[in-house]
Amino acid sequence: MPHLRVYTSRGGRIFPFAWRFAGALILASFIATACAPRHIVDGFLVDEALGFRIALLRDGWRRLEVEGATLAFQAEPGGQVAALFVSCEERQPITLHVLAKRLFFGIRAKRVVTQNVISLSGTEAVHTVLTGRLEEADVMVSSYVARNGECAYDLVYVASPETFQDRLPEFERFVQGWTLTENTPGRGTERQ
Repeated sequence: MPHLRVYTSRGGRIFPFAWRFAGALILASFIATACAPRHIVDGFLVDEALGFRIALLRDGWRRLEVEGATLAFQAEPGGQVAALFVSCEERQPITLHVLAKRLFFGIRAKRVVTQNVISLSGTEAVHTVLTGRLEEADVMVSSYVARNGECAYDLVYVASPETFQDRLPEFERFVQGWTLTENTPGRGTERQ
């Protein structure tokens, strides 16, 4: 299968079949600040600096290094990829629909299957499912784009159309397990 790439709304890339790359067996080192590090508690990644908590995927998923990703996994077998990208650098307000559109730069022959606004962890999000072509391969993508305070959160699942449904329920549990914490950057109030 050819090398595939999906771009995040802020420039990161997803490499769904990254086993071809040396060093892709280990998640990239966590970016941490001295006062608010990332840590794993009871199977959840908690990032106090970026203001979220999310369950780690297990049972047939391995952590994967993905450029720009806060957290990424690849299914074995199958090659599907689930990833979380977080960016707290937006200086100008950009709508969720524009953020969602930017997520799919580089995909040709895009066809949006569904796109709707939902509530995710108490904040507005845009959920998009689309099909398209990356390089020479057909792909199907499910993404959730949310923003809270200064941070934008992209939860993305990429697979071939033939294997898309195989791991989609696990990705949906991954998405539903994402919650905001009290320390979301740019928020003046605490979340209870």
